[in-house]
Amino acid sequence: MTAAPLPLAAAPAPSRPLAMRAGLMASASICLALLALLSRYTRALPPELVTWLRFMIPGLCLVALARRDDWRAAWSGADRPGWVRAVCVVISQGCFVLAAMRGDLLHAVLLYNTGPLFIPLIARVWLGERLHPAALCGLAIGFAGVLVVLQPALRGLESTALISLFGGFAMAASQVLFYRSAQHQPPFRNQFKLYMQASLVGLPLAALGLGRLPSQPFTTESTTVLVLALLGMSLCSLGSQSLRDLAYRGMDNASTLALLMYVAVPVSAALDWLLFAHPARPSTLAGAALIVIGAVAALRSGARARRG
Repeated sequence: MTAAPLPLAAAPAPSRPLAMRAGLMASASICLALLALLSRYTRALPPELVTWLRFMIPGLCLVALARRDDWRAAWSGADRPGWVRAVCVVISQGCFVLAAMRGDLLHAVLLYNTGPLFIPLIARVWLGERLHPAALCGLAIGFAGVLVVLQPALRGLESTALISLFGGFAMAASQVLFYRSAQHQPPFRNQFKLYMQASLVGLPLAALGLGRLPSQPFTTESTTVLVLALLGMSLCSLGSQSLRDLAYRGMDNASTLALLMYVAVPVSAALDWLLFAHPARPSTLAGAALIVIGAVAALRSGARARRG
């Protein structure tokens, strides 16, 4: 899961050099690209089942470290924003996994990372936050980049691309909820709560996936490859969340790291080209540049407004 650069948190953390924070954020972004890559090796399984396992396996890994307060927070019925956030996260990751399994890695990662473009719009409609001219300019540039990537006039609107874009929207909604409802909890509790709630919310997906499980699921990929891919996805998910939390924690202006969120984009383009012989189109690269510029501009404008 990728997160928009919002302040994540709880207790004050020791100050870290900016170069160290930048390295942590870049590493977290690479984890996202690797997660998309590993999804390609689970195509023998239904995407609904893969999405659920992507939460269930990390959740089981965290169970041994959870304390009573962590369990209480995870299963609290009073935490409605947390449960809504879990629904949004499951939707966003389901879209991301499906797009990564069916289409190009670059498109899946790039369109998923349009989430920061939707955050100011969701905050405006949902929370009544003001949109400043600089943010509007950034959003216009970013969504122009989306049109350049999709090229609806030439190729029409491909279903996989629309799924990726909807995943970015759902991710943005989850981040707005996270910022409002969970920013004062310890980092471990945030992660444990998310994985437990998402595993429960995703149970219908697991049932649907089991119902669509092929009679011989290991003809495309071996059992070893599937198991290693699922474990790798879990490690990348935990790594991405932990590294982002370490990078953001204690920062007054987390938008400083906004550009490094998009390290996953060139990494995905390189992996797509080297492993699957899918070179990026020039129009995709141009659109990617506009999306990154627009998203970073919008996020930094929002950070300046909050400081003001």
